[in-house]
Amino acid sequence: MVVTEAAGLYVHIPFCSAICPYCDFAVARGGEADRERFVEALVGEIVLLGSSGGEGGTGATRSFESARFDTVYFGGGTPSALSVEQLGAIRRRLVGTLAIDPEAEWTIEVNPEDASAESLGGWRELGFDRISLGLQALDNRALRFLGRRHDEAAARASVERAREAGFRSVSVDLIYSLPGFEGGWWLGTLDETAALGPDHISCYELTIHDGTPFGRRRDAGRLREAGEDERAANFVATHRRLAELGYEGYEVSNFARREGDRSRHNRKYWRHQPYLGLGPSSHSFAGRSRWWNVAPWRDWSAAVAGGDSPVAGREELADDQLLLEAVMMGLRQRSGIDCAALESRFGIDPAAGARGQIDAWEKAGWLRVRGRRLEPTLEGLARADRLAREWKLR
Repeated sequence: MVVTEAAGLYVHIPFCSAICPYCDFAVARGGEADRERFVEALVGEIVLLGSSGGEGGTGATRSFESARFDTVYFGGGTPSALSVEQLGAIRRRLVGTLAIDPEAEWTIEVNPEDASAESLGGWRELGFDRISLGLQALDNRALRFLGRRHDEAAARASVERAREAGFRSVSVDLIYSLPGFEGGWWLGTLDETAALGPDHISCYELTIHDGTPFGRRRDAGRLREAGEDERAANFVATHRRLAELGYEGYEVSNFARREGDRSRHNRKYWRHQPYLGLGPSSHSFAGRSRWWNVAPWRDWSAAVAGGDSPVAGREELADDQLLLEAVMMGLRQRSGIDCAALESRFGIDPAAGARGQIDAWEKAGWLRVRGRRLEPTLEGLARADRLAREWKLR
């Protein structure tokens, strides 16, 4: 498939100054030499996009040869672990190689301890107009529990400095359902965060993954994981409080003050729009094809240095798989599922096999049926994963 609609571009920067005890992403600690090697390899991967021969140039990524990108997202890891000069080298190669819309949304993820006035000014000069700050919490006890390297003062200052630097949209990340932080702690965190005036807030429930330090503490009985009822109550309380504070929950984890503050890039993932991933562990999607890069950054770097594709695997999705994914993503968004549009796209009515569930969920107050559009209620959003698992196409 040749991509003709506007696409998203994701760039994965794997480095972190410290690995948080809950993190299971493809991240690593690295010194200056590692970061220089990484930037050289990333520039090399961008060059491969236009090369002839091999999957890296004309195979998996051939779909994007004529693509226009209207969102660019630097994530990780911690993109702010690279210097402004290193980020500038990556940006220049991207702009020189790919067709990036002059009005594209450029997002960078940043840790609060990296958000000095000088760095923020440098990122703005590079063209980043949207910033995502990894606050995670706003009190020192919770930040220590989460293994974060910044304190409450740095978290608050990063939001204020980002606004002063002139970012069009300032987003912050928070984590809830922390064991030992029950009661009004979380609602107080939301109130204090909203008082800082960010344009967008992402709230993620603490998930304890196997193999992480938190996972080992849980397995040893030294860390309690929140139960299903507690998580659901926290989810509903989050959406209700942020709505009161003027933030609309447009997706299960994402809240915006205005339509224009919603993440244009992330909506491409949720709407099955094409996106190209660069860097270790990044994923790409076009049409019915999905592929992903080697995860360990040194292995990814070695492949690129040898002129080989860093793609580790790919899959071709059948209509039923794509339709189920579209249903799943629709159940995670306030806008819901447009059954007529999906039937036109796939030739299958997504509701045909799920009539019984839909009726039951509507009676339970989890779905609203508006003609051929199915919209999850707040209680339905809290159960989005369960509804997707139980959905039957035929």
